[in-house]
Amino acid sequence: MDQALTKQKIKELRAIVGDGDRVAIVLQDDPDPDAMSSGIALRNLLGRNKQTTPLFAFKPVTRPENLTMVHMLEIEIQPATTEDLRAFDKIAMVDVQPPFFGDKIPRADIAIDHHPGYPGGAAPFEDVRVKYGATATIMTEYLVTADEKISERLATALLYGIRSDTLALSRRVTDDDLQAFALLTPLANYSLLRQIDRPELPLSFAQILAGAMKRLVVKDHLVVLNLGTVKRDDLIVQMADFCLQFEGVSWVAVAGKLEGKLVISVRNHGMSGNNAGEAVKGLFADIGSAGGHRNMSKAVIPLRAWRRREGTTRDSQIEARLRELFTAAIKAQASAAPRPAPSRNGN
Repeated sequence: MDQALTKQKIKELRAIVGDGDRVAIVLQDDPDPDAMSSGIALRNLLGRNKQTTPLFAFKPVTRPENLTMVHMLEIEIQPATTEDLRAFDKIAMVDVQPPFFGDKIPRADIAIDHHPGYPGGAAPFEDVRVKYGATATIMTEYLVTADEKISERLATALLYGIRSDTLALSRRVTDDDLQAFALLTPLANYSLLRQIDRPELPLSFAQILAGAMKRLVVKDHLVVLNLGTVKRDDLIVQMADFCLQFEGVSWVAVAGKLEGKLVISVRNHGMSGNNAGEAVKGLFADIGSAGGHRNMSKAVIPLRAWRRREGTTRDSQIEARLRELFTAAIKAQASAAPRPAPSRNGN
């Protein structure tokens, strides 16, 4: 924990926000636990309340566990509009950076994040630590360095934020993430955490699961499934997570149709040479939005764009075509991966 750096950042941050300023904290679309917990932490650090410093998002929370978190921790997130944001003296964002929003935000004054890939200089105050596994880790450091009290509610939110963004401390985790996790653990409410972890699933998920399991085939360590029409995109994500647990599976691509779009969730174990984010970008960036991390990614494609490129939107043919596409993409990544250097002793 670099307290000298964090202490300087806190000084700069507090200098930007005046006592009478109304501050809007903007989260990314469909906010996740890391974003929500970081937003609450920033508000506490600034000594504000939800009236003077509300949380905003342009698209609401949808995933069941995240909705459970909102309910259990009483998190209020207001729907954002560009005009609403113009009324605030300062606009801050956490776990996301200004270029994500384009012209939807009138300006940006504060940006705190851990995601790479954005150009800097879009806000007067920026603290972007791309080596960190979660923005919640940065915010925990802020609170500790500022000697701010971390309530049980806030500790629970931050702990869940770190745990979810690092996949239970298994992805992109650093010593700083581990320190923050250890510090928050005795302060959090584990009864609430268990309830957030196990949200209710609709009965329709069981029906979808039963139908998909009949078609599940592991070929070349890859599982590809198209669930057809679904009511919630989190069912696609949960099916992808579920399938990755089977023996012999290294890659999973699960698709479903939702509101005129084909949503594809991709998972792998993050081994060397495997990059789920690059795979979906290469396959679908020309017809939809696509991207993500090394071991998890997502593509959202208008069905009309898929039909224009692939010729059909029949469920069985979508599944077959996805298998072809991902098989080729995985083989291309494997062939491009650097080979280990030969042993000096010739063995």
